[in-house]
Amino acid sequence: RQISGGPSWMNTDRFDIEAKAARPRTPDELHVMLQHLLEERFHLKVRRETREEPVWALVVDKGGSKMPAHDPGDLDHPPMGLQVVRGSDGSLCGGLAGHNVTMEYLAFTLSRNTDRTVIDRTGLPARYDLNLQFLPDAARTAAPDGGGAPAISPDCADLPSALPKQLGLRLESAKGPVQFLVVEHAEKPTEN
Repeated sequence: RQISGGPSWMNTDRFDIEAKAARPRTPDELHVMLQHLLEERFHLKVRRETREEPVWALVVDKGGSKMPAHDPGDLDHPPMGLQVVRGSDGSLCGGLAGHNVTMEYLAFTLSRNTDRTVIDRTGLPARYDLNLQFLPDAARTAAPDGGGAPAISPDCADLPSALPKQLGLRLESAKGPVQFLVVEHAEKPTEN
């Protein structure tokens, strides 16, 4: 939702890209390598643009943060992502777990599960360990099929309800800066 411009085929055509780094790289280095690959193969030219948009502001709830601080000496920063959590009765709930997580990274990850960009306004400077169980809106509105799809756990809260109870954070409606990528030029690649 934060990409605009470019030719119409960008929204419909799909490409398989296989690439391998010559040696182990950090995620940031891999992102730069991918950027160069897209520039070379698709003649991609983009610019960044900041727009004032409706956002969700991630703030500390009245009772304070419930997340344990992570050991500052631990420099491991594993990625964080959604997980499916099954209850003992087979029912489903979503989960988001992370270690050594900054609030900026949590806001980025939550943005993928909300209808707006989430920006960090917690003022929390440290890194934290967190475990959040909630059901993303897309899964909540999907009707179970007649083929025996697992039920949604009745204990599985929506994101706005789960954040204060489990992490001591909440989402507030606000306006804020949202960065967009504007595609100025792209071409379909030729075959290898």
